[in-house]
Amino acid sequence: MLFSSCIFGNYTIHERLRENRTGLIGTNIIGIVGESSDVPYIEIQYSIADENNHGKNITAAEWISPPYVFKNENVYMTYEYFEDKDHQGPLSYVKTLLRDFEEGGAEYLRIINHSQDKPVEFFFAGTQEGLTNNGDLLIPSVWYKNAPIYYLLFPNRKPYQNIIFGGIIFYFEGDRIGDLIVTEAWSIEEVHALYCAEYARSNEIMLIVDSDYRMIDLVEGKISGWNQYQGNIFHGVIEPGKELLGNEKIWLLATPGAMFFEVFERGDLR
Repeated sequence: MLFSSCIFGNYTIHERLRENRTGLIGTNIIGIVGESSDVPYIEIQYSIADENNHGKNITAAEWISPPYVFKNENVYMTYEYFEDKDHQGPLSYVKTLLRDFEEGGAEYLRIINHSQDKPVEFFFAGTQEGLTNNGDLLIPSVWYKNAPIYYLLFPNRKPYQNIIFGGIIFYFEGDRIGDLIVTEAWSIEEVHALYCAEYARSNEIMLIVDSDYRMIDLVEGKISGWNQYQGNIFHGVIEPGKELLGNEKIWLLATPGAMFFEVFERGDLR
């Protein structure tokens, strides 16, 4: 919907646009650990983009036995786009994610533990595939010793040069990832052990979210200032016969939460 206003004399044209749009987006890493079995007992249901129907998702399902790293395909998200344009001043726009956890929605997720006696644990690690000198950090992502967990699990996907982003140097040259030397991928169990230590308040292991705050402080709501991740779930247990459902505390999508950044542009307003 487009709204316009004109002020004569100085001849100012002011336009506002508000509409819902769709776009493709990736998902964050989920690790699942527990007792292995020759017979899969964990069912995962999630959305993937429908290649034959633009803007729509279909539901995929698979059965697995731990350990397992889950990263589904791209999904179509829906967001509200609001543009405020003054032809003699700046253009600003805001993209607000419209969260949808129902089947067919971008954040639809069910992890069902069909076992009657085997609890399983999960962790959300995020993704950093969009980390570039000129791009945005895809968040939320979890870091250990200045290294994204994503690259510990997939070191072959890391950048091959140091990156400066926001005045901070991220080290990726050679076998270095952050402050670590990584010659081979970490196992799911090794990564899971970091989460267990963090949630047990270990003084030796500290996990942080996007180089800003310690994860356990976020989970327990101790941050008094910028609290974008406060209360979110990054680790937990699915008891036998129970399931994990996508909800507002789980960020399955690789976005900065429910709100994208507001962007201001000046100059040519084509």
